[in-house]
Amino acid sequence: MSFLSKQWAGVWCSSSVLDFDEGGYDESFDCRDNLGDRHRKFINNILKRYLKFCGHDKQKKLRLDKLRLHMTGYLLTEDTTIVVELLSCSFERNVKELDINLRPCRLFQRNWHEKKNYYCLSRTTFLDAKSITTLCLSYVRIKDIRNANDGPMDHISQLLPSLKRMCLKTVHFDKHALRYLICECPCIEYLSLTSCSFDDDREDALSMFYLSSYSLKFLEVKYCKATDIRVDETINLESFTFVSSKFLPVDNIILRNSHNLKHINIHAHYLEKLYVFESDRSLEATINTPNLNSVHFIGYLTSKISLKAPNLCKATILLWDFWDVQFPTAFNGAWKHLPVLARFLKEFGRSKNLDLIVADFKNVIFPTEFRSTSSCAILPGLNNNIALRVSNYLETDSDISELEDSLTWIAPSARISWGMPVVLDTKLSLSSPKVTLGSPSVPFEV
Repeated sequence: MSFLSKQWAGVWCSSSVLDFDEGGYDESFDCRDNLGDRHRKFINNILKRYLKFCGHDKQKKLRLDKLRLHMTGYLLTEDTTIVVELLSCSFERNVKELDINLRPCRLFQRNWHEKKNYYCLSRTTFLDAKSITTLCLSYVRIKDIRNANDGPMDHISQLLPSLKRMCLKTVHFDKHALRYLICECPCIEYLSLTSCSFDDDREDALSMFYLSSYSLKFLEVKYCKATDIRVDETINLESFTFVSSKFLPVDNIILRNSHNLKHINIHAHYLEKLYVFESDRSLEATINTPNLNSVHFIGYLTSKISLKAPNLCKATILLWDFWDVQFPTAFNGAWKHLPVLARFLKEFGRSKNLDLIVADFKNVIFPTEFRSTSSCAILPGLNNNIALRVSNYLETDSDISELEDSLTWIAPSARISWGMPVVLDTKLSLSSPKVTLGSPSVPFEV
């Protein structure tokens, strides 16, 4: 159209949605041969032309809803300036959605994980990104964006105050970079990470993958190179998904203080330890972990857990229900919780050892009438130990006899024991108590 009339020149640049796509990735594409001309034409004929028109004052005032930039032949030495200018122009136009994919030329594909081949995003990059609500990044490196001169963070000074959704794919994080990037997003609700990697720091395991956010609701982590996953103080988190391939070992996953967590979906071939502390009453969890060694669960009896862990060695379970002041009426009368408890414990039937923590030993006594209605024991395959931790003492021989009979019925092949009582901190509410386990065999505190 600009050939017909100069008035049309650059009009396309004023669009509120801009999609700059170099084209499909071609394995035969090589920056060293003539096919590299395609990439140079993409830079010169499209991106540089846009930046030329974007430099006009009138253009800067136009609203930009979305910018999408996908390269398949990115060269750090030649294209960095172009990307910097595109981001700067977009921030001036108050861009809301930003999608940047800087896939490198095949010449550097094998060595992409060398830092020198990354496009690097730093604190300076995000200084003017106040308007962004959705951010998608691929094939970039994110530095630790902390400012050494900054004091405690506040909402006014945070870099991405409007961001609600972030998708990161094949992104490399410097030490602590993910943790402090999320701290700069006070409104983020959705976070997805796929095939990301993290700088290792043996002295501080939290730098591998540590995340804390009061606003985050959905977290998805797939095929990321991190052996230690820790999600803490995510009080509004509702859904957590973790997927790892057979080639990516994972030592620990810890989900802590996520009181609204309703959905957990974990598929990790080499995961060794799983900790789920304080989730929602209506939690539904699907956990497929062939090599899981131990699981620690602190939550509610009403949680629905599907656990596929054939090599599970130890399960430690603390049930909040029995400390809840509403427990007597929660299951419509005495012993009504026993069918629910039986179904809950059966999911841990592959475990060789079980530590069960409840408020009162009577909570786990299955009377003869109930046992007669069941055709088999709850945990027939548990053949090592079943240990019970309670907050009260067994005072009479009758108490001891009833508890022994019940635990023997639950796991007839296991050795039975009960340790020192659990200490309940009365300074806190009964519905959310502090529990200290008095046996050294259960080495954690809630």
